[in-house]
Amino acid sequence: MRVSWDDLSPRQRRRRKKAIMRHALLAVGGLMVVAAVGLGLWGLFADPKAPPAEEPPAQPATQPVMAEIPTEPPTEAPAQPPEGLAREDGDVVRLGDAVGSEYALFINADTNTVLAEKGSAQAIYPASMTKVLTLLVAARNIEDPKAEFTVTQALIDPHYRREATITGYRAGDVCTLEDLFYGAGLRSAADATSGLAISAAGTEEDFITLMNEACDELELSEHASFTNTSGLYDRAHTCSLLDMAAIMRAAMDNELCAEVMSTVKYTTEPTEGAPEGLTFENKYLRWFHEKQPEGATVLACKHGYVQQAQNCLVTYGVNEAGEHFICVTARGRDAETMMGDQRYLYSTFGK
Repeated sequence: MRVSWDDLSPRQRRRRKKAIMRHALLAVGGLMVVAAVGLGLWGLFADPKAPPAEEPPAQPATQPVMAEIPTEPPTEAPAQPPEGLAREDGDVVRLGDAVGSEYALFINADTNTVLAEKGSAQAIYPASMTKVLTLLVAARNIEDPKAEFTVTQALIDPHYRREATITGYRAGDVCTLEDLFYGAGLRSAADATSGLAISAAGTEEDFITLMNEACDELELSEHASFTNTSGLYDRAHTCSLLDMAAIMRAAMDNELCAEVMSTVKYTTEPTEGAPEGLTFENKYLRWFHEKQPEGATVLACKHGYVQQAQNCLVTYGVNEAGEHFICVTARGRDAETMMGDQRYLYSTFGK
């Protein structure tokens, strides 16, 4: 016969509480064992080689999103890439394992003809290749690049919190818009792109509208959707390699953009926080200058990296016959892979 709670003595109540707690713990432990067994069985039978969805995967936005550009060039890529020229459709070579990057595109910029490609129409995260479009839209909407711009803490803080690359300007520094162009193009500085956006359109939001209008003007694909000026990760911030090639082609037709992206090193005007000026360097263009592809010369480039995009690079070059080319690679696992792919594509298809 079970005694009611009210009829129990204090000692009996304590014992019953302990019994209830023991049963509860045993029940929770049993559930944990069942869950662990279920997860183990799922891991055994799940297909580890299942292909990813076409849409790039989402990643936590709290992760660091920008990487420091390495100071030394990568070691030389093998002279002969692995086999992988899978097949040809007309004159377009479909690249397989010949390039290590997950996506690649090589076009004749004079005729707008695709010569070789690998996933060039798929959506990617462009990372800081975005800044090519930012430079182009800013150049079209800023009348005087020599005009002064005052850096504010409100401009710096959002990018500092997201661990993005920044110029090094301090709040209160007065620079020129030209300095910001080079800061965006060479240093890949997010505060520089924000400064250009505000100067060109009044607000960064209005500038992003201009960026997407430029995409419509260039007749880019449905994947071309830009949500910020610097290339910081956003699931909706995408384009294809074909889109990026069209943006690069338009940028190289703009005198200011072409000048910025073909410059290896630039020193800004002095400011109170930087009495000797700030020096920006495009290290990837320097590496090309130190060792150009066989039969071609890379004249301009813009690198990009976020964790979700890996190493991306868009370049503009010319061969000995005077033909111009644009090469775009994306999702290279490291700088060595990215640079090796670019040199291989120019040496193979750009002669």
